[in-house]
Amino acid sequence: MKSDPKPKHGGPRKGAGRPAGAKGKEARGKVAVTRSVSMDPSSWAQLDKDRKNVPRGRYIEDKLGL
Repeated sequence: MKSDPKPKHGGPRKGAGRPAGAKGKEARGKVAVTRSVSMDPSSWAQLDKDRKNVPRGRYIEDKLGL
């Protein structure tokens, strides 16, 4: 007598993956380039104090006028 096949684990999850019908740029979302900046701890503290609740990248972009 054959036993039942093993139950499948995992499988599709509701809401997982790309949005339905997404193609091209909208399927990828925003593209960012990650870089490293070295500064003294006191400089980082001053930057964080000045930027308040703005993300670091956004704050630097604003300072550069982008």
